[in-house]
Amino acid sequence: MEPSAPEETVTRPPLIWHRVVQTWLTRKPSPHAGFIAAISTFILVLGSIVYQQDFFQAHTWMDASRIKVFEHHQWWRLWTTLFAHADLGHLISNSILFFILGYFLTGYFGALLFPLAAFAFGGITNFFVLLNSPPDISLIGVSGVVYWMGGAWLALYFALDKRKTYLQRSLRIGGVALGVFMPATAFDPTISYGAHLIGFLTGLLYGVLYYLRHRSTFEAALISETITDE
Repeated sequence: MEPSAPEETVTRPPLIWHRVVQTWLTRKPSPHAGFIAAISTFILVLGSIVYQQDFFQAHTWMDASRIKVFEHHQWWRLWTTLFAHADLGHLISNSILFFILGYFLTGYFGALLFPLAAFAFGGITNFFVLLNSPPDISLIGVSGVVYWMGGAWLALYFALDKRKTYLQRSLRIGGVALGVFMPATAFDPTISYGAHLIGFLTGLLYGVLYYLRHRSTFEAALISETITDE
């Protein structure tokens, strides 16, 4: 019986892949973030008290309507109305998210994004909402800003948290968007859903453009580790 040839051993190269372990969002937020968010929220509350108590005849110059803004050209109302709230419940519901989102936006992206850009786009949001509003209906509150902040944060989170897959990030932001920013009650005619929608969409767009503008800075913060199956 003839001896069989020895079996050849096939050696495959080890599998190598890279895993992101640190991103821009794994860094500690700015130590000034809490202070800036708290001061901004305090000013919001103070403005609401001025409006509710009608100090300095605030009812005559703070709120915004289509007639007052577009026919009387009182453009400042697009921003002063952000500080006006109908009641304490309206103010509290806005202030909680306003502070939380303000902390994260300031902590990771600086005061130019919050409060400056947030309030700037709050007025822009009101401009577009009032274009299609009844002429004598007043638009008050900072809800448009809060939804803008939410859109900006979710867009930036999706772009930056590269430790997770696209699917994982999509599920997270989808869950937050549905759980936090979708209305949980029946239709309420006193709520400006248009301000919510426009604020959220412009926030998403701003977040995407902000990421693209600073992409090289964000990518420089990425730290990966190499993993093999040896």
